[in-house]
Formats: sequence, structure tokens, C-alpha cells
Amino acid sequence: MKHPLNESLRTQVLVLPAKHGDSIIVKTFDSQANEFNIVIDGGPPGTFEEVLKYKLKLIPRINLMILTHIDSDHIGGLINFIKYPLFNPKQVERYWFNSKNIKFTTIGDNISSGQAKTFEELLISKGDIRDKWAEDIIVGCEPIMPDGISIEIVSPSQEILENLYKNWPDLSKEYQQQLNDLNISGMKPSQLSRGTLKDLAKADDTPDKTVLQDIFNSSSIAFVLRTFDMSILFLGDAHPLFLEETLRAKGYSVDNKLKVDLVKISHHGSKNNTTNALLDMIECEKFVISTNGGSSSHTHPDRETIARIIYHPQRVKSKFSNKRIIYLNHPIADMELKAGRFIDASDMTEGNWELIDNTQIFENE
Repeated sequence: MKHPLNESLRTQVLVLPAKHGDSIIVKTFDSQANEFNIVIDGGPPGTFEEVLKYKLKLIPRINLMILTHIDSDHIGGLINFIKYPLFNPKQVERYWFNSKNIKFTTIGDNISSGQAKTFEELLISKGDIRDKWAEDIIVGCEPIMPDGISIEIVSPSQEILENLYKNWPDLSKEYQQQLNDLNISGMKPSQLSRGTLKDLAKADDTPDKTVLQDIFNSSSIAFVLRTFDMSILFLGDAHPLFLEETLRAKGYSVDNKLKVDLVKISHHGSKNNTTNALLDMIECEKFVISTNGGSSSHTHPDRETIARIIYHPQRVKSKFSNKRIIYLNHPIADMELKAGRFIDASDMTEGNWELIDNTQIFENE
């Protein structure tokens, strides 16, 4: 679709090479051709100095900054952005970050910070967040967006946030330890021995943890962004069982699929965050996985996730009528040093699909 006022304008999604994390910039335009920029997460700490800082210098105004959740591979780069000596709070127009401690009273200018953690404290002290703060971004809320741009929230729920906030005082020690952006040395074992893609897609895809057992990732903000020329499903690190439940509640099903142009796969391609049932409810042929192969504690993507994207039941039923593309935002050779070989040349001979690595820029064709 062309922009109604200027056919040369196009939405652009930048999935930055954020090591084992997520850092995404969306550049789009509203119905009046006004530029609208969204920053989603900042990757682990080093991402800011290595890549995000330079991209943000090219953006005069961040209309919406979203921190999906507080894992270090999403929050670290944003912490460094706010700490940056040249950080200008006027550059950021609005923040989305589900916080226990940053709540505004209905009258007056007081901020109840309580036991504010690193990011909260930085925002309170440097972010100039009064009148820029959106509280509790959850399923059911209807964010006010400029004409021509809309966002549909698909994660988390109020219940998930309440369970997250119960554990909030304990998070500092947990994610402070994770902030050490450890490199992995040596070649990791190949994943090819796990089985063929066809067989892996048919295997049990039940996540290792329930929604509430995996509260940090389950609290991730996930949403559908719709612009004049693109629709993108950003899944953060959201839990697949909650996503399935939410999509069904919204009326989506295998017969009424959620149609999008691009899906940012949840949790860097972990097998615990993508199920066949979820994929069955989504109509899309382009998927992007953001990871460099993982960290010292978790490697990804999993071969099982690739298998489900290609061979989930509804796609098999369609006899692979449309070509499907999986994009990686890092070179596959670098990823395999950490995650092991997760794809073989023989995997590409069936299923009508393609794997494209080292790709960070996405536009609608």
C-alpha cells in the first residue's frame, strides 16, 4: 500500500545486531506524512556503544520507546542510553515500560519510586517522564496512536504483571548477574542430531515452564504494529501459551488467522516460545530471529523452532503453497559457533523455504 500523501514514504524495520538480545527501530509515518519513530528494547549493554548509539543519532525524535521486559539482553542497552552523558530527555516523547515503582498520582507531580531499580531510577532522574508515561501496557488497553498507525497488545495480562511485581525486589540481583555479557568460546555441538525438521515439528512442543513459572519472559510486551504499508507482530520474549490464549480471545483461529507481513519470533528462537498452535493462527511468510547464537547460559535459535515455522500443521496442510523466508540478523557462521549447527543444506530441499542471514533492514515489497 502507498502512503495516501506521499508514495515515496515507506515503513522500515531495523532489527539491529544486538548480540544475543533484541534492539529494534521502526521508522514509519502517520496519515499526514509526519515521521513516527519507535525504539523497541536496547539489547545487552554493549549494544548501545556498538550500534544503537549511532542509529539513534539519526533520529531527531523517538516518538515511542518500548522496553518489553527487564531481562538484561533487552534492558542493558537502554540503561546505557539513559546514562549516556549526551542523552537528551526531550528526544523521547513517550515511554512504555511496565514498572512496579513508577506510578503517577492523579493529582500533583509526585513520583512514587519505592525501591526503584536501575532503569526506574535513571528514568526518574534523567528521563523527564512526567506526561510521557503509559502505565500497565497489557492486553485490553487501547493505546492512542497517530492517525494511520495502530497497535494491538497481545501480551502481557494484568495477572502476569501482578505476579511479576510480587518478585520485583528480587530482580535486581538476578538481572545484575545477567548484565555480564559473556562470550562463548569454542564450537558448540551440532543440533542436527536432534532429528529432521519434519520429525521435530511433530514432536511435543509443550514449553518447559508455565506462564507463571517463566514470569520474566511472560511479562514481555508483545504487540501488532499496523502502519499504512506494513503490519508486524513483535513477540518480544512472550510465552506462547499466553499468546495462543490471547489470540483466541481476540477471535483469531486457524480459520481466521492474524495476518501480518513480518513476525519477530519470540525469545530469539527458543523452542520454549514458539508452538505449532500459535503458528497455525498466524498468516505470514516472513519471520526474523534476533540472536548471535546466545549467551553463556542460553544458546539459540533452536532447530525445533525452525522446524515448526516450516512444518507446523496448517502449513503442511496448505502443501507449502507460499514460499516462506526465515531471516537471521547475524551471520549464520558466527551463530553456529555458539548455538551449534541448527540447519543443514539438505533441510532446504523440502518445505518451500529459504534462510537468509545477516539481514537487519525490512520493508514491504
